[in-house]
Amino acid sequence: MKLLLHPLSIRLFHWIMFLSVVTLLFTGLYMSTPWSKLHLPMEVVRKTHTIFSSIIIVNLACHLYYYLHANRITEVLLLPRDFVNVPSFIRYVLFISEGHPNFGRYNPGQKLVFSLWFLAVIVAAITGIVLLFPDRSQWMQWRFEGLHVIRMLHYSVAIFFAMSIPLHLYLVFTESPANLQAMFTGYVQKEMEVKSSPNKSKDSLS
Repeated sequence: MKLLLHPLSIRLFHWIMFLSVVTLLFTGLYMSTPWSKLHLPMEVVRKTHTIFSSIIIVNLACHLYYYLHANRITEVLLLPRDFVNVPSFIRYVLFISEGHPNFGRYNPGQKLVFSLWFLAVIVAAITGIVLLFPDRSQWMQWRFEGLHVIRMLHYSVAIFFAMSIPLHLYLVFTESPANLQAMFTGYVQKEMEVKSSPNKSKDSLS
């Protein structure tokens, strides 16, 4: 039986963010250290970086609005009540325990990654605007003790995203590989449990 796990809107939010993060990582690293074997117009790289920065911000805002409007924000954000599930989650992902705990739609590790991603996009947006308009954001530079500190914060967000992608994939495959398929199709296969009545079990024994 097919069950709808990820609606179309969630899949669109997910893949738009994935494409934006990959593009921003590539263009950001290229602007920082251009590759000698790959000659790209720097102006095009900068414009592409700016465009996808705007896309990921709008995508995040729409994503948050969707969960707030549907009253499902607790499904993706790590809350204090989720910390009680952390020990069983750690035992499961480290293959210490075999039984799969029932965490709901997402486990505590996935919720932590999602929560940090939301925060990281906000930090990247603020620092990115400062770097894009250095002459108009001197008050922000003064607050953070210089443009070099803001540049390091922006670079740290990029490193975080680069490191969190394999962690996210590990958590997905640990939870259920079928969930990855559902991010493409929206549906996951679920076997129906057939419960036999007492009379039928007696007939089978006779």
